Amino acid sequence: MLKFWGIIIGVWLLALPVRATVLLNDGDFMAALQKEFVEQGHDEKLEMEFFGGQTAFVIQDAGQAKIMVSQMKVNDEQGTFSANAEIFADGKHFATTNLTGKFYVLGEAFVPAQEIAKGEEIAEDMLELVPVRLNRIKDTNVVTKEKLVGMEAKRSLKSGRLINERDIGPKIIMKRGALVTSIYRSKGLQITAQAIAQEDGAKGQLIKVENTKSGKKFGARVIDAETVEVQ
Repeated sequence: MLKFWGIIIGVWLLALPVRATVLLNDGDFMAALQKEFVEQGHDEKLEMEFFGGQTAFVIQDAGQAKIMVSQMKVNDEQGTFSANAEIFADGKHFATTNLTGKFYVLGEAFVPAQEIAKGEEIAEDMLELVPVRLNRIKDTNVVTKEKLVGMEAKRSLKSGRLINERDIGPKIIMKRGALVTSIYRSKGLQITAQAIAQEDGAKGQLIKVENTKSGKKFGARVIDAETVEVQ
């Protein structure tokens, strides 16, 4: 008989709803605030910093928790916000906190996924797309994959750091002093001659070369490491 009642009690305990400790942190409050930002017309991705208010709660013996945001005020010029946040545990009011902070609109930028050594050509798999605060992206930053792939690092590029225009440049394939073949084409006529590169050049770049026989200097476009085309 005792065994029978033990089985009944065991089954009844298993049937009880599972309750645990619910933890709330900055990320939960940011998610709740983001919804309110959208309601006010800010549909961009945002990053936030809290200056005031409690953003960490431990709720004992609860199944679920919810954050309700109200009375939010936003100053777009200063990038600040204030709001009232109410926490409910299993539908019952648990706590209230008044939040203040700063928000940043996020964009996206390609940055090195690894350290790229000086002189190394940037390949697509060396880059990764990451969220970046728009106020950190300057006019001199290069943030698109199309403008980065194939470029040469003019200095060591750190992983995760924004790339500046002065940090990269076209890959030099022709060195100053190199003996090259110059090609001149006109109306079906092609003339070739030996010349010496007077400066370094990247593919497609216009550089000065000097004819080895006449000593005449002229502009030519770099075709490959050993060939230029006279303009």
